[in-house]
Amino acid sequence: MKNQIILNIKDESKLSMFLEWLNQFDFVDVYNKTEKKKKAKKHNFFASAGLWENRNINADDLRKKAWDRNK
Repeated sequence: MKNQIILNIKDESKLSMFLEWLNQFDFVDVYNKTEKKKKAKKHNFFASAGLWENRNINADDLRKKAWDRNK
């Protein structure tokens, strides 16, 4: 039977010491999966201007297409 524990290390400076300590145990497999927080890209709303330019579509047509589940 395998059990899994997920830990969030608050102090990154102590991570290597903690992993070293865990590796001392023969009954523990350590998988070091560090994730960096991704910064959300700022979207320039005004760069989307003209997205629907030269398209013959209106709000009613969009609603009909979005809610038509029979197709």
